[in-house]
Amino acid sequence: MKRTIAAILSAAMLVTAAAAAEAPSSWAKSAVDTARNAGIVPEQVDQAYTQSITRADFCALAAAVYRTWEKSGNVKSVEKTAVSFSDTKDEDVLLCASLGVVNGVGNGKFAPQQKLTRQQAASMLHRLGNLRKNAKDSVKERMPHVFADGADIQAWARSDVYWAYNSGVMNGVSGNRFAPNNSYTHEQSIATMLRLYDTKYAEVPSKTAAKYTVVVDSDDGFNVQMHLEDAKGNKLLTNYKKYNGEFTAITVFGEWVYLYREDSREYTVYNMKTGETLENYALATVDGEQVGWAIPMNIDSITYGKDYMIFTDGTKATQTYDHLTDFKDGKAVVRVDSKTIRAIDTAGKTVWSMNFALDHKKMYLSDNIGDRFVATTDDDTSYTIIAGGKRIASSSRALKLNQYSDTYIAAESTGYYALYNFKGKKLTKTYQNAFDEVGQNIYSRWINDKEYEYIRCDADGTNKVLFRVKPILNGGRPGLLATDGAGVYALPTDEHTITCFDRFGATLGTIKIEDTIDIYYRLSFENGCLRVVDSYPNGKTDAVNALYLPTGEQIS
Repeated sequence: MKRTIAAILSAAMLVTAAAAAEAPSSWAKSAVDTARNAGIVPEQVDQAYTQSITRADFCALAAAVYRTWEKSGNVKSVEKTAVSFSDTKDEDVLLCASLGVVNGVGNGKFAPQQKLTRQQAASMLHRLGNLRKNAKDSVKERMPHVFADGADIQAWARSDVYWAYNSGVMNGVSGNRFAPNNSYTHEQSIATMLRLYDTKYAEVPSKTAAKYTVVVDSDDGFNVQMHLEDAKGNKLLTNYKKYNGEFTAITVFGEWVYLYREDSREYTVYNMKTGETLENYALATVDGEQVGWAIPMNIDSITYGKDYMIFTDGTKATQTYDHLTDFKDGKAVVRVDSKTIRAIDTAGKTVWSMNFALDHKKMYLSDNIGDRFVATTDDDTSYTIIAGGKRIASSSRALKLNQYSDTYIAAESTGYYALYNFKGKKLTKTYQNAFDEVGQNIYSRWINDKEYEYIRCDADGTNKVLFRVKPILNGGRPGLLATDGAGVYALPTDEHTITCFDRFGATLGTIKIEDTIDIYYRLSFENGCLRVVDSYPNGKTDAVNALYLPTGEQIS
């Protein structure tokens, strides 16, 4: 009898555990219940909520939404295309394919059991959404959002991701990331399909104005004046000394701001929250990081060992350091003594330590960011790369660390350069005269005095030529490409065309300029959009100053 009762209790516990495993996560429960009641959740999707959804099952969800819209007369008139696949006869898949909501994977196959990625989901949601009557697909819905991992979004999905995010159909993940290559769960699929099914469930991201904004009042190329404003447009720091809030340069790092006056040669780091003032200090920070350095600034002398670790929330570490690199990915390198250096995290704890004799009087640093740098003797006869607590390379010729990958450019002889990885493997041919990193895995190389080539080189050494162009900006030699900071770039590819492309080398769009693009043109990104300015109009009444989507569509 006891055994029977125990068996019944055990079975009950197993059933309860299974039921709990089948329940949606707390954040998704309401959306799943609402979608189920609306009749848009197929049986095979209404289970295993935290498991990844397949391409076929996402089509089942999409087909359910489409059929519901169709019954209520809420779809556009669309001519369906006959479609077939060799690996599935699923009616939902064929419906979605006939409507252009989804494509096959090539060779007549659909791969129904393949896991769906987040960027694939965004593309399907966008195409399905455009089938609804009165669907919104204006520039406003496709305005870029600069995700921290935006460089990983493929060209074919980029506008779809922006649309899904701006429409409140899909959210990002933690840390302002989209995670485009991550799989998509059943409950995530149901929740986003509900937001698409009825816009009243959409979670449109709120547009929060920056707490502090730098406003340029004048810039004639020689003299610059700017001021700081709050989110309401009020001018700040008007009572700071006698300057009425006007400065030659302002840099914002959370609650800390760097203020510079050219006329009095004053360098100041000021705390907007507490009013703390660090006279004769400047900021050394990296975009996207929460920690940076306040470093002594004096045009007559250099001070070592008095650098403060500062945080965007307005706090400051009490300990001072002799910083060698700026913080990147939460790490920086500091000099301990004449024989030792160490990498620290944002709490000041040691990440790694190594013996390295760095004499400030005999050496200088370059490419110093995160846990890596190049140390060079003052006479430029010895170069050493330090990264991750290891001596990566040493040479009597120039070495240059690359920003986006574990690679460096080495001078093999005078005027000849090649790309190497940290294991010492040569990844490119040897190039003459000029070879520079200009973007993520993107490099420019000299061909002749009138032409440069832009190439992409992957970690495995695969090389691909992207563009062959006449350098127009930067005085006739390529510099860093204009970028949104997340894998989108802009480059004048001829005297009337600007091409936007991603880090994979895929073209996103082109911008045609009637005027002739010359060295006075400036390209910059503003919240993912490209600003094109003729900075020296020289009397032109129609000088170019316009904002574009990376697709080439003009916004203003």
